[in-house]
Amino acid sequence: MEQMKAEHPIIGDVRAKGCLMGIELVKDRRTKEPLTEAGEMVYRKAFRKGLAWIPAGHILRMSPPIVMDDQTLLRGLEIIDEALGETEKDLGYG
Repeated sequence: MEQMKAEHPIIGDVRAKGCLMGIELVKDRRTKEPLTEAGEMVYRKAFRKGLAWIPAGHILRMSPPIVMDDQTLLRGLEIIDEALGETEKDLGYG
């Protein structure tokens, strides 16, 4: 998630505690102003690619299973990365 933060300007912060993770979407990293519409857009794009979670405004909250094979984990992160990139393009960030 830290690598995604470095690559995507709409990610203001990433957090994780155990298997509870979050990606904060912002209009500007300096002001941390929430980018609420991006949360729903990323959710919808990722869902169409096969990844589902519960949208929470400008925070992408995830709680994957404790036991998961590496291939599934990496595919989930790849879907999120793709959805973030597509959303940035749609919103004029990329």
